[in-house]
Amino acid sequence: MLLKKLLKSISAFLVGAGAVSLLVSAPSASAAEVVVAAYGGSFQNGQTKALFAPYGAATGTKIIGTTGTSYPKVKAMVRSGKITWDVISAESPAFANEVKDGLLEPIDYSVVKADGIPTELRAKYGVGYIQFSQNLAWSKDKFPQGLTPAQFFDPQVKGRRVLPSDPTYSLEFALLADGVKAAELYPLDVERGLKVIDRIKDQVIGYKGASDIQALIQQGEIDIAYVANGRVNDAIKAGAKWAYGWDASVSDIEYWAVLKGAPNTEEAMKFINFAAQPEPQAELTRQIGYAPTNVDALKLLEPAMAKDLPSYPENAKRGAVFNSQWWHDNYESVKARWVTYIMQ
Repeated sequence: MLLKKLLKSISAFLVGAGAVSLLVSAPSASAAEVVVAAYGGSFQNGQTKALFAPYGAATGTKIIGTTGTSYPKVKAMVRSGKITWDVISAESPAFANEVKDGLLEPIDYSVVKADGIPTELRAKYGVGYIQFSQNLAWSKDKFPQGLTPAQFFDPQVKGRRVLPSDPTYSLEFALLADGVKAAELYPLDVERGLKVIDRIKDQVIGYKGASDIQALIQQGEIDIAYVANGRVNDAIKAGAKWAYGWDASVSDIEYWAVLKGAPNTEEAMKFINFAAQPEPQAELTRQIGYAPTNVDALKLLEPAMAKDLPSYPENAKRGAVFNSQWWHDNYESVKARWVTYIMQ
């Protein structure tokens, strides 16, 4: 029923946009296609249900979802000229570096109608489409009374911990837990952050990507994690007895972008246009639990769901906002320091 309702709204939107010719009952042998690279796992399952499948059913375009999106892979692909992706989902640090290196096509805003998305998120080379956060999460069996950020870094609080594989978010979390105020977080004191992590380094069983952290939660192999809110929400839906909080959370924006020289640039812009609209954005939030950027999508969400998003005012004031410009300027040097640190 929900899929039929979504398809109906998509069809109405496309007809209203003068795209009647795009509406076909099923993809033909010569159907257009778009390859979209994201992160796999529940995140990409949510994209498939909310975006890929409905768009393909409504337009006949074949949406091929794949994994592995990252700045190094995008750079290698574009520089080699062997481009197999059209659209990528990019966190703001990767997006900033991809823009800096000239790896992306300008967004065609004559096709992408994104009036409901704030101006600052309608960038020349990308469209911000979700707001997510990294949150402290814990096993309710291990910590029935809950856990504070300071306790995560307290060696007396025993537990199997996992941190993100990248220095982004991990360092912010350590500094916020150590008492740094959100307004004074940047520029990051990298060495202080590493010293905070060092307190519990012997209890960190790994530095993992988001889908791996979710898997570890669901498999009962860890007790505490700093993880994307949508990932832990999906783990809870799958039966994990976990909880999470908003103190020391860090929120950020994910962007849609098109690789420079992508084989299906025109179709890629049409897909991004669809994915920027209120109904698909609201449905993506229902699937994965990240906040939409389109203000009209927020109006379509149930109040209880809206209160569990990083953009909800009470949640936002308990954490910090990721500074992509600082990371744009400092990522390479901090990444080198981080790799050396976690390998020691």
